[in-house]
This record gives sequence, C-alpha cells and structure tokens, in this order.
Amino acid sequence: MNDFFEYAIKSGIALSVFYLFYWLVLRNNTNFRINRMVLMFSLTASMLLPAIAALFRIKSIPGMVLDINFSVPQVPLPVATDLSNNTNAGFGWNMSRIFTAIYLAGAIIVMARLVYQAIYLHAVSRLSKITEHEGFKLVTLDTDMIPFSYFNRIFIPEGRIEKGSLESVIRHEKSHLRQGHYVDLFLIQIISVLQWFNPFVWLFEKSVKEVHEYLADEEVLQSGTNIGNYQAILVNQALGGPVFLLTNQFNQSLIKKRIMMMKNVKSPKRAGYRALLLIPLFAVLLLLFSNPPLISQTGSHEIVVKGTVCDYYTKDPIVGANIIIKNKNIGTVCDTLGRYEIIVTGSEDELVFTFMGYKTQVMPVGKNSTINVNLEPDIMAIEFGQEKKESLNTEKRENDKQEHSGGGFVFTETLPSFSGGNTVLQKFIQDNIKYPAEARKKGTEGTVLVLFVIDKDGKIRSAPQIIRGLSPDLDKEAIRITVLTEGHWTPGNQGGRPVATTVTMPIEFKMK
Repeated sequence: MNDFFEYAIKSGIALSVFYLFYWLVLRNNTNFRINRMVLMFSLTASMLLPAIAALFRIKSIPGMVLDINFSVPQVPLPVATDLSNNTNAGFGWNMSRIFTAIYLAGAIIVMARLVYQAIYLHAVSRLSKITEHEGFKLVTLDTDMIPFSYFNRIFIPEGRIEKGSLESVIRHEKSHLRQGHYVDLFLIQIISVLQWFNPFVWLFEKSVKEVHEYLADEEVLQSGTNIGNYQAILVNQALGGPVFLLTNQFNQSLIKKRIMMMKNVKSPKRAGYRALLLIPLFAVLLLLFSNPPLISQTGSHEIVVKGTVCDYYTKDPIVGANIIIKNKNIGTVCDTLGRYEIIVTGSEDELVFTFMGYKTQVMPVGKNSTINVNLEPDIMAIEFGQEKKESLNTEKRENDKQEHSGGGFVFTETLPSFSGGNTVLQKFIQDNIKYPAEARKKGTEGTVLVLFVIDKDGKIRSAPQIIRGLSPDLDKEAIRITVLTEGHWTPGNQGGRPVATTVTMPIEFKMK
C-alpha cells in the first residue's frame, strides 16, 4: 500500500500544479477547445507522470529531486538507538493503518455516489418516454429537473420548457453529446475516486464543466440562434432541480459566466500558444518525480541501492539485519520482509551486512542498484554430556520482534567479539553453564536469545534482557552465563573508533 500512497501523493501534486497553471494562464482564454485540451491533458498527465518517472531513471541536478519514500529510513549512526522504545514503531504502524482506512473509506463513498447516480439515471430513463431525435434518444421526464444529457440521451422535463425554447435547449445538449463531453466527465469522476482528498480535483471538475458549457453555447450561437433569445432562455432556466456529477446539464450555476463569455471578445489565436508552456512544465515534474542516481554538489553520483537480506540456508528474511556503508556514519536496517534501501555516494562504496549470529559479509556496490545477500549462520550449540561441538543453528527467529531494551548502536561496521573468537566463547560457556535440573527432567531444549549492550570499553552495560526464552530456569541460566562473559569482549567499531553496541547472543540448550 505504501507504493500506492506514494503514487497518489505524486499524482496529487502534479494535479495541483497543472490546475494552478490553467487558472493563472488560460482561465480567461476564450479559445475553449484549447482550454478543454489543456484540462484533459493535465488530468491524464497527472495520473501518468509518477508511473513514467518510476519507469525511466533520469539524471537530475542538485536540489531538483522530489523523492517521497515510505520505506525504512536511513539512520545516522552518531545517534544511539534505544531499542526499548517501541512506542513510536507501534504508533507508526497504527497510523499507517488508520490512514489506509480513511483513504479507502473516502474512495468507497465517492465511488458509491457515482454508482448510485448512474443507477438512478438508468432507472429514470426506463420509466420515461423515449423518442429518437436526429440520432439521439430524447427522454421526456415527468419530474421537475433541469435539462441534461448523459451519453447518447437527452433528458428534457415535460412542461418545464416553452416550445419556442425547446429547440435551442435540445441543440445545446446535442452539442455536448457530439463533442463527447461525457467522456471527459467519466474520466474526471474516476480520478476523483483516487484523488478525493485533493481539493484540486474538484476544481478541475468545475472548470471542465464550465468549458463544456462555453463550447455548447458557442456551437448553438454559431448555428444562427439569436443571442438575445438564447440568453433569455438561460435566465429562464436559472431555477431547477438536482445536479448530477455524471451529466452535462443546462446548468443554472454558470448562467452569469456563460452570458459574460458570450459578450467577450474572442482571444487571438496566438493566445493559445501559451498552452505550449505545458510541455516544459511536464518535463520539470517528470524530472522532480524521477528517483534516479542523483548528482551531488561534489560531482559524485549517488545511487539508491535496494535488496533483501536472508538466511543462507532457509532463505527466510532476516528482520533487523544491519546494512552499513563502510567507513561512513550511515546505515539502515531491514524491515519485516528482510528488505532494505540505502543511498550510497558512489560505485566505489562497500556495504557491510551484519547481524548477531551470522557471519559479516561485505559487498562492493559497483554498478549494482539491487544487492541481495544471504548471510551464513554463525551460531554455537552446546550439547551437554558431549565434547565441545560447533554447529550451525538455522532456526527461524519468529519472535525476534518482542519487546526488549538496548541503549547502544544497533548496527556497526564491526560487531563486538569474544576474546579468542567463537570457539573460545563456546568452550567458556560449556565450562561454566549448568543445565537446570528441572529443565533436564522435563527434557526442555532450544535456544535462548539474550540481548545486552557492550560499551566502548568492552564491558556489559546494565542487565542483559531475554528477548526469546524457553523457561524461567533456562532463561535465568542464560542471563547468568552472559554476565560471566564480562571482561572478555572486544567492543564494536564504527568509523575507526569503539562504540557501545546492542547485540543479541543465542545460547542453545540441548540434551545429549
């Protein structure tokens, strides 16, 4: 849904810009056909621009990129991330769902209104008298409505219009049908379902209907109808019935404007050339909406790199895996699907992929805009009653997102390490761990995940926390053995300096 919201916002911005262009440049132009083309081009282009920008990556210049991104943001490393604060994450998740619900509710209401009107008009048509009139269907209504046209049908209220005026009214509605104005209305109503939250879409609808009326009036007058008599007919129609979004109507709300437009001197043909300004405006919006390799002020090319991080063996996504730009204080983390996105400053950059319990992997960016990585597990298993044995644990971390606390960097170029390496750490655990009798009696086995912070001096900061446990006695033993490792850690490193780092250590309890 995030991609759709990005599309909706970008298309809404384009819709707003195009309407402001029409209002400022062409609103008073009496070349109504040009105005109609500009309005319909603007509506169509607004819907297509974000999609075109996504298909074609166009090189841009500094300060000219409008990149609306709903993915996991990049995080500047100098600010420590406190993993105990899950309030904002939950709030963001809830707000996303709330916005989605509000948007869908609005779209459904607008669509329901359009469907209702279409059904109503169809029902009215079936219950009314229909006659053929010069290739169109003339529907005579017994209700108090104002005349209107809908697709190939002209609706005329019986007894409301004087016989002397009827021909001019029908000619007006026929001009709507001949010029295909219903196609414009159908398009703008579909767009209004998608852009119901955007006030400019309703301004577009109003302007399109105004231009339709001007074009219909123009055709009627060009047929030889007396302008004074025709204006009198408009005034007589100033009071009427309900207004329909799907129809072209002999609209009383535009009477004054229409009469004034009939008196205005026609704009010279060269005034229509101003519509050509749409071309550079379209190009600028396309440039702004493109999400290309950017050109920074230093001249280096910034590249958006995307991809996934998964377990080497199971291919399951690794939630929260760390991606760092080597030797720089910029990084990001994977989302719940193992996806990431990060901007590097050049093809010479290298990405460092790390996650506790997996071997660190370094990947050069090169010319790649997509880098998918499979990290190899590096988790120790202790089998009680046997000699030390190092094995790979590929158990899926289904509960890694449980609430826990931290206080240090959640990703660094180099993770903390136990003095002597994993083999020494494994032996240390084996020599000191005590399998609780109750757990042994019940045959409880599995892996406990312990989260703790190793500060820049290699010491364990605050009390370790269980983020995935097995039983109270096994969890307690896992914390005890973690505390015993105090003083044997080498701190994590970022940018050539030691930093406090939040790590997760798996301790596996396994019976013989």
